[in-house]
Amino acid sequence: MTTDALRPRQRFSGDGWSVDLHEDGDLEICTLRGEFDFAVSAKLAETLPTDPGARPLVLDMSEVGYCDSSCLQVLLQLSGRVREAGGRLALVTTVPVVVRPIELLGLGDVLPLHPSVAAARASWSEEP
Repeated sequence: MTTDALRPRQRFSGDGWSVDLHEDGDLEICTLRGEFDFAVSAKLAETLPTDPGARPLVLDMSEVGYCDSSCLQVLLQLSGRVREAGGRLALVTTVPVVVRPIELLGLGDVLPLHPSVAAARASWSEEP
């Protein structure tokens, strides 16, 4: 049974992809599913929070089957907005199609990867 707090409060979808936005305590969570390529990147940019504020933001990408450089660019822009607002951003995934490009490009500092929401939350509590 899903609690009201975990039910999506907004849902966006297209051909082969979806984004659900919901809250989990103090976190804003965006769950991305499907394939994200150039054809999706503009809509993804419109769908993700444009003014994230200082609230911690988690992008759960554990069900992403593909993510190309145009969508990584969207995530980098979001990361910049989050940092400017004094917030925190984490990506939750162990999926190689997401993890590998981020690691190869050395983007782990701006797009930090975690295996779970709990691990992301724990990493923030460990910060000085």
